[in-house]
This record gives sequence, C-alpha cells and structure tokens, in this order.
Amino acid sequence: MPVVYGPVLSWRFGRSLGIDLIIGEKTCTFNCIYCQLGRTAQCVSGPEELKEYVRENEVEEELRKYIAEEGLNYIDVVTFSGTGEPTLNPKLGTIARKVKELVGDKPIVILTNSSLFYRRDVRKALLNFDIVVTKLDAGDEKAYRIINRPCRGKPSIKTIIESIAEFKSEYRGKLMVQSMFLHTNFGFTNCRGKHLAQLVEAIVKIDPDIVQVDTPYRPGGEKFVIPVSLKELREIGESLGKYFSKDRMWIFGIHDKRKLAASVRIGDYKERVSEIIKRRPCRLQDLADMLGVDIETVQKVVEELIGEGKACRIKAQSGETYYTVKT
Repeated sequence: MPVVYGPVLSWRFGRSLGIDLIIGEKTCTFNCIYCQLGRTAQCVSGPEELKEYVRENEVEEELRKYIAEEGLNYIDVVTFSGTGEPTLNPKLGTIARKVKELVGDKPIVILTNSSLFYRRDVRKALLNFDIVVTKLDAGDEKAYRIINRPCRGKPSIKTIIESIAEFKSEYRGKLMVQSMFLHTNFGFTNCRGKHLAQLVEAIVKIDPDIVQVDTPYRPGGEKFVIPVSLKELREIGESLGKYFSKDRMWIFGIHDKRKLAASVRIGDYKERVSEIIKRRPCRLQDLADMLGVDIETVQKVVEELIGEGKACRIKAQSGETYYTVKT
C-alpha cells in the first residue's frame, strides 16, 4: 500500500500531500465515535504494540518518486495522517527530518489525537514538525470516554491536557488544537453546558496558536453521531472568541483553504482516487477538485472502481453521496 498519497484538498491547509505511517488496517489508540475511517481494527496503547510500521527508506523512496514526477509547486503542505495514529510509529522523528530535508520550505504538518503526548519520546519527535495539530474533543472524563473511547492503558483527559500544555512550552513551531463538536441521538453533546465549558477551559489552558472548530461532516462514524450546524459552530466560536482573537480561530464553513488550491497534474487517476478514498470518504466534486479534472472524468473512474468491487457509495446525514473503499 502506498505511503505517499494525494494530494487531497483540506479546508484547513489547502492542497495537502499525505504521508501515512500506519501499515494495513486502521490502527489507533482511540476508537472515536465520529472517525471517518470507521471503528478501530487494531486498538493499541503505544508504539511497542505495533508489529510492523513504515520505515524511513519507504517514505524517502516514494516521496522522491513523487517529487520527480509531479514536483512540489502544486502542493501547500505535507501532512502526516492516514489510516491510524501517526505518533504510534517509533521512527516518527527520523522520518519527519528526512521529509523536511526533501520538501524544503513546504510546511510539514502532523494530525494527532493527543493520546501519546504524555510520552517524552513522542513529544521530542513532534518537535521536528512545522505545524502540530492536536485533537481535543473533551475537557472532562465523561465526554472523553463517550467521544474518543480510548484503548486500554491510555491516560485520563486531565493528563492529556497537561501533556499538550507541556509540549506547548517546549515547541517552537505552530501548535493548533482541533475540536470536533457533535450531537448524538441519545442526548449527549459537547456543544453546550458543562461539557462545552470544560472543553473551552482546557483549550484556554493550552493556549494554542490556532483553534480549529470542526464537526464530523463526512460519513464513516457511528450512526448515532449527528453533525453540528454551521450556526452552532459560529456560536461555539463566539464562546472561544472571549479568549482568542479572530485570526486565531478557524471555524469550519468560514475558514476554507480549499478554494485557494491550485490545479494539479495527475497521472493515474484511478490509483490516486483509490488511495484518497481509502483514507477519507469523498464526494465526486471533492475528487474532481483534488485531481484538477472535470467531474465527469472522476465519475467514470469511481464507477469503474465500484464495478471492480473496490469502492462503494455511502450517504451522509446531509443526504450527499460520498465514496469510500469497499470493505
């Protein structure tokens, strides 16, 4: 399975070239109720439990090949993210340094669920990134257990919050906190009351450079998860606005770097589409924008993948059709 994939369009960063450090099925320290990849297949507590992982030479070989064929003019960032928690890879720091050497002034980003920040070796590895996006969906233990469903042996939410704050004091890059706001059909929500108040308090304690206010708009998570309206996201933004200036808050639906992404030259559409939807469900328009081609071309590629049993359609709660790999 390719390690380098995309580029994909990100509402946060524009055109992002992905690097996936996890081999095989979804491997993570959490089993989040909203994850677009579905339930965690391999729930682990740390890097020691990984039987196999992506090596530096694999990343270097694929990235050199991509740069030789496509160049770097058509991407905005390189992002470590994919089929699991990237900080589980014990060679994370070494790989990050090599990637930075190859991509030069392109920012390298990592998307992490924060669960391993209590480990000094993980925090040290993360110092190699230009941007660290750390997930924080809860400020109290009850909400944490409901939303993130941590695997055995993972620390309390209090420890995670303290660990992120400690990392902030050590880090010279840009630290961003992404919070996923949601409702459920059984009455739980982190969008109001004490759960929201404690989450805001935790974010303020960490004092990140950027706060990302998000909601699970893609399908793939548990059926009982309900995304938050843009109106509610703005209201949550107002709660955070008491502590953070507007330029430090990215609210989904308002901040959108996808519109600024340049067109890109893509060789093998079919392979690229397959690798993209394996890591995130996409609409036809999303794929067309990522590949820089018309929607009819993308539809033909997707239909061919469906015919081969390699892709399928799924409906989001919004009624929109997304495409993902067939499992």
